[in-house]
Amino acid sequence: MTKTTIAFLTDTHLGQKLVMNTDVTGGRMRYDSEPKQHEDRLRLVLDDIVRRGISDIVFGGDIGTVQSVSRFFEILRGYDFNISVILGNHDVYADVMQYWTAGENAVNGKLCYSHAHRHLKRVFLDTSDNILGDNQRAWLARELDAVESAVLFVHHPILAVPTPVDRSGAALRDRDEIRSLLSGLDCDITIFSGHYHMMDEARDGNIRQFVSPAVSYQIFKQSDELQADAQTFGYRIIELEDTRIKTRAVLLNQASRSR
Repeated sequence: MTKTTIAFLTDTHLGQKLVMNTDVTGGRMRYDSEPKQHEDRLRLVLDDIVRRGISDIVFGGDIGTVQSVSRFFEILRGYDFNISVILGNHDVYADVMQYWTAGENAVNGKLCYSHAHRHLKRVFLDTSDNILGDNQRAWLARELDAVESAVLFVHHPILAVPTPVDRSGAALRDRDEIRSLLSGLDCDITIFSGHYHMMDEARDGNIRQFVSPAVSYQIFKQSDELQADAQTFGYRIIELEDTRIKTRAVLLNQASRSR
């Protein structure tokens, strides 16, 4: 039995300073441009991952501004990680593909791909347009045909999360269709996502979902309206052994700067 440990980090929002209000226009929060914003937090997270001896990382989307994409990959190249990338709603396929590629993508114009493993298939999805879409859903169905256990990495949660973010218009537009597809499969499915800047766990039949904390800032889960926690940031550790999956979140704060 071989155990693989993965660090899942998401929502760096480099160069983006949050402008908090109750509206999410076009599925996106509002930001002002601030070139160095959140770069120090990304480095603290990466340093913490190294300290724990983890070499495999999955980035869960939302790098930041267009101008920050090259800097993001420059920072990652300063570490000795095995890197997988998915796209979030603040990412543009053409911008990211200049610096990182998974090879031949399964759906044209989408950063979606899979890794076949003996016990647990890994599938990486692209929701950069706030939707998976017909072509990716059809590909996903083919990928999971006759598969007993799978891990899905996707920026947006598929199962609903009871929070103001979910109600604000930030939810994935075709999540009901995806949930219906996954529920109809004879496959144990574990989803790891970001996007909501908070921790959450949910289960619906054969589907488990873990929403992960953001590298940039958090949003309070239990609140009547959108409120940000600018002091806390973090990532998720995932341990895979055959079909067994263990996971826990790692939270850091401003005090981490002085360590």
